[in-house]
Amino acid sequence: MKPNIITVILAAGASSRFHGAKMLAKVKGNQSLLARSIVSLNKVTATAGIKAPAVVLGAHLNDEIMAITATSHQIINPDWQQGLSSSVKHASQYAIEQQADALLLVLADQVAIDVDDYLHLIERYQQNGLTSCAFYRQNVGVPAIFLAKDFAVLMSIDGDKGAKSILKQHDKNNSLNIIPMEQAQFDIDTPADLARWLDNKD
Repeated sequence: MKPNIITVILAAGASSRFHGAKMLAKVKGNQSLLARSIVSLNKVTATAGIKAPAVVLGAHLNDEIMAITATSHQIINPDWQQGLSSSVKHASQYAIEQQADALLLVLADQVAIDVDDYLHLIERYQQNGLTSCAFYRQNVGVPAIFLAKDFAVLMSIDGDKGAKSILKQHDKNNSLNIIPMEQAQFDIDTPADLARWLDNKD
């Protein structure tokens, strides 16, 4: 029986370094950063035969954000000011409610990751059932697939921390699939990052 993998896009942050609603920034024609991420992950989940992605929303909630995510399951994070960990907790809670075997966590602003990268990550997880993650900048990180047994620990992290400590513990225990993914290092934090990305993409 195929494992039940739940995919969640984390897009609730305040984008303080971007000085505005980063998720609405245009990255491809008239397509916003958030819309691009959703379109990409919809392709991934359809190809992999798993449930369509959910999206964690928080800061900058407005009609446009709600319209972009209207066809996705929306997880509203009222605690977004508490940092990334609050979104991870909401994603984990959703995965628990869905009785998931695994949770694929994705950051909406990692613009260089393509469909094949995500599919490769899913395939590695499906091969041996281990927690799986990207490797870039000489470190482990997201996108990452966490197992149901990781959910309780994911629910316990605090502040603006992600889940890197969990990945490092799995690596130490030799219970982690590590997938080289240098393109995961490119994320959009500032308007300058966006300008560089658009210039290099062209």
